[in-house]
Formats: sequence, C-alpha cells, structure tokens
Amino acid sequence: MTRSVLAAALLASSPVLAAGEQGDLEGIYAAIGGGGIMLIIPGDNTFGYDLELRVGYSFNPMLQLFLSGALDGGSFAGNSFRTEQIVAFLQYHLLVKPALMVYGRAGVGVGLSRDVGPGSTAAGLAAAGGVGMEFRVAPNLFVAPEVFYRNANLSTGGNDMQVHVVGLQLGLVYY
Repeated sequence: MTRSVLAAALLASSPVLAAGEQGDLEGIYAAIGGGGIMLIIPGDNTFGYDLELRVGYSFNPMLQLFLSGALDGGSFAGNSFRTEQIVAFLQYHLLVKPALMVYGRAGVGVGLSRDVGPGSTAAGLAAAGGVGMEFRVAPNLFVAPEVFYRNANLSTGGNDMQVHVVGLQLGLVYY
C-alpha cells in the first residue's frame, strides 16, 4: 500500500520536478523544420520533401500547445503533387533533462491541396503525430530530429483522395 501511494505521488509530481530543472521553458514556442518524406496516395508513392512552421505557447517544460503549418510535396510520373496542413498540436515531453528532451505530439486540423482535382482546391480533415528529441544548443534553443506521420482526407468536386505522409525532419525549436 505504501509503495503504491509513493509511486502515485512521484508520478503526479513529475511535471513539477521537471519544471524545477527547466523553468525557463515557459512562454512563446516557435519552430521551423524540414526534411524528407514518403508521400503515399492511392495506388502510388514517392519520396519528397517537408517544410513545417510552428507557433504557440509552452505552459511548462512538459506541455506545449501550438499551431503548425506544413507543406509536403513530391512528384508522381513527372507531375508535382503538394499538400498543406494546418493543425493544432498538443506536445508532451516524456523526458526532460538539461541537455536532452524526448517528446510525443498529436494534432488535428485541416488539409488542403490544389493537386487533387483540376482547377479547384481540395480540403478535408487532417491528423498528424510525431516523436522526437530536442538537443539544447543554446539557452532556449534546441535542434530537434523527429519521425512523424500525417494523414489528410481531401475532397473536391467528386474527387476524393486520402494522402499519407511518413517522414523524418530536423527542426530548430525556440522556447
């Protein structure tokens, strides 16, 4: 009984203990990143590129809330294909140390593409998630490699398409 109460108390206090180590990580959160992806549409896939911008707020070293704008692109049989996502994310740090943090993030939003149907913009529900690490390179500045997944169900004028993106990006994060 005593061990379970102690374990519960330690688990409940972990954000407080982490905040003691990294108290300067509260406030404006901003990041920029890019990398390589596997872009998957029905019946085909290709390698491509990813760019992402994030702006939000860090409530404490453990929890961030931000808005992300992402652009993913590639070429299918010589034709370029791009999709954009605007997603609200919740990010949680699983490990907080002075030089290294490990996080997971998930979010929902809207996906857009002008390449689904001719002459129109396809839109639909989008979801995304990722896991990564942040390495401190200066006070309040981190380099962050991340593996991520994005999914968008796009629709326009009778054309429906589900787009999947799996990628690896390198970001620069400011707290």
